[in-house]
Amino acid sequence: MKITEQPEYQEMMLKYNFAMQRLETELNILLKEYEYKKGYNPVEHIKTRMKSLESALKKLEEKGYEASVDNLVRKVYDMIGVRIVCSFLSDVYDIVELIRGSKQFIIKRENNYIDYPKESGYRSYHLIVLVPIHLGERTEYIEAEIQIRTVAMDFWASLDHKLRYKIVDRVSDEIKMGTLECSRDIYELDLKMQSLYDLLKNND
Repeated sequence: MKITEQPEYQEMMLKYNFAMQRLETELNILLKEYEYKKGYNPVEHIKTRMKSLESALKKLEEKGYEASVDNLVRKVYDMIGVRIVCSFLSDVYDIVELIRGSKQFIIKRENNYIDYPKESGYRSYHLIVLVPIHLGERTEYIEAEIQIRTVAMDFWASLDHKLRYKIVDRVSDEIKMGTLECSRDIYELDLKMQSLYDLLKNND
């Protein structure tokens, strides 16, 4: 029997499926309620994905951990991923506050890569949340990663990923410096668009 066909792995993947469905539902409710109250939809689009078991086991192997359900749960925090793409910088922080205020999740960790970008130039706001799933008479908490970013940041991240992982095996310093410079330019654009948006709101 393949390791991916073993009952304990199949059960864990079922729990991840339950958690992803719960997360999608609760986020949609939060965002619809926000739109109703504010009369404004800050979200351009949402993308969800669940890492395949094969991919997760490969990630464990690359990190030097043995394949086990325990390591899968403790070492692969992004089995469930949600990306929320917003129009403006202020929208990103509004969504962060919205999720913080929800009683449906427990926030385990936050990483503000917008104010403190990665060395590559990557910018986004990450939340690691615990999603409760109810199984019979017990409740379990499943980790999921929520990434919140602007359209401009999403554009940069998509192309940077292709340059680094899809086109070349070894990225030159010229490409690294070029993508970093583009990241700074895009952030400046985000700031300018935010200024225009603020000006528009103040004139309403």
